[in-house]
Amino acid sequence: MFPKRSRCAGTAFPLILAATGKVTRMPGQQKEKSTRNEVLRFIKVKGRVVIEDISRALGITPMAVRRHIRRLHSAGFVQIEKSQRGRGRPAHLVLLTDLGDGLFPKAYDRFSADLIRGVVSLDGNAKVEQLFETRKSHLLQKYVGRMDGKTGSARVREAVRILSEEGYMAECSPLNPGTFRITEHNCAIAHIAREYPQVCESELCFLAEMLGADVQRDAHVLKGDSECSYLVQFPSRRKATAPVR
Repeated sequence: MFPKRSRCAGTAFPLILAATGKVTRMPGQQKEKSTRNEVLRFIKVKGRVVIEDISRALGITPMAVRRHIRRLHSAGFVQIEKSQRGRGRPAHLVLLTDLGDGLFPKAYDRFSADLIRGVVSLDGNAKVEQLFETRKSHLLQKYVGRMDGKTGSARVREAVRILSEEGYMAECSPLNPGTFRITEHNCAIAHIAREYPQVCESELCFLAEMLGADVQRDAHVLKGDSECSYLVQFPSRRKATAPVR
C-alpha cells in the first residue's frame, strides 16, 4: 500500500508545524500543506487511524488522504501497521513516528528550568553549580572516546558532529594552523541559559576538556549576538593535549 521510506527521504518534506503548533504558511501549495497539517493533527489526537477515519473527519477523499500519507510516510513522520479486524483483509493503521510526534510543541526546556528552580529552593545555588558540573562530567564520559586517535582539525570536526547531535546546529571553520572557530546556530538550552547563565561556562569547559585545547567564547547569544561561537586553539606542538577523561 505504501512505499518503503527512502534513506534520504528525511530532506524531501519540510517541517510544516511551527513550535507553537500553528500552521506555518509557506509560499505556494498552502492549501495542500494546511491539509497535511490537519492530517497530522488528527493522527496525533486519535493515535492509530485508518484512511477512512481521516477521510470522514476532514471531508476529503480517501485518495487524497493516501497521497498525504505517502508524503508523510516517505518523510518518516508516520508509520503503517497492519491490523486484523475480523475476517477479510487486514486494515492499515496510520500512526505517528517519534519524528512526527516531535513536530508538536513540547515543554522540555520549561520542565528542566522548573526542576532547576526546585533544586535552588531546596539546596541553594551551590547545588546548581554541582548539577551543571555533573552534567559536564556525564557528557565527557559519553563523548570523549570519540576523540581517540584524532588530532587538531579531526577533533574539531568530531566535536561539531557531537554538538549537532545535541541540537546546536554547529559548524566549524579553520582560521590558521591550530586555530578554529566553532559556531552554534541554535542554543539547545537557551531557556535554561537565560535564567542560569553559569551553564554556558559549563558548556565552554566541556568543549575545552573534550578537545584538549584552549577554548574562548567570542560570540554569545546572551550578550546580544545572533549565535554563540568559540575560538579553539590547539598547542603549537605537533600533537594536541589529550582530552580529559
